[in-house]
Amino acid sequence: MDDSDNSMSLSFVTRRRLLAGTATAAVAWPFQVKSRAAELKDGRSAADPALCLCGNWQKIHDETLALCREQQRLETHLARTVGFPCAKVRLADGRDVTLHSIESLNDVYSPENEIEWDRAFADFAAHQARWDAADDEIGYSRTDELIRQSETAESALLDDLPQTPATSIEGILAKLTVILRDGEHWEHPDDFPWPHIRSVLDDLVRHHKHRSGDDRDRSGNR
Repeated sequence: MDDSDNSMSLSFVTRRRLLAGTATAAVAWPFQVKSRAAELKDGRSAADPALCLCGNWQKIHDETLALCREQQRLETHLARTVGFPCAKVRLADGRDVTLHSIESLNDVYSPENEIEWDRAFADFAAHQARWDAADDEIGYSRTDELIRQSETAESALLDDLPQTPATSIEGILAKLTVILRDGEHWEHPDDFPWPHIRSVLDDLVRHHKHRSGDDRDRSGNR
């Protein structure tokens, strides 16, 4: 029987991978409802500190998503050309298992299978060396570090959000959108409170469009 340890492959299913997986659905969210600073004509709205903060967060967020997609592309290339580092080892009870980390190899060590374990350890080290060489060549780990830096910048802006007052309806819409986008990446988007926040955001968008006259017929009819 050939069992498999999934610790290595599962470690790659990070928050950044999930983030990139939801990027397509998130990119077109209602951040554009009169919340782009470059399009604002109202001086008060243009000076809204919350709108400025959310615009900066959105820019960094988009950069993070782009890095995530690049990381996934590089990881897929490594997985196909080199394969995730692993080694097969026969346990003392006769079972063959495939392990994907040094920790897993250490867990199955016993004096009874020391020779087999030494061979498996050497195989894993050689496989890891091939992965590392390919990684250095294409820049997978460098991209991963850039993602971490970008996420740190996102997080810092998010921490400032509660202390940043919105002075316009656009700023309120932007704050809710940022909260929704970030929260949905951590939890299932259909779980409380995300559908409720989406509902409030939709209500505010409709109200704002109505008050600003954006819902009038373009022919001039009300």
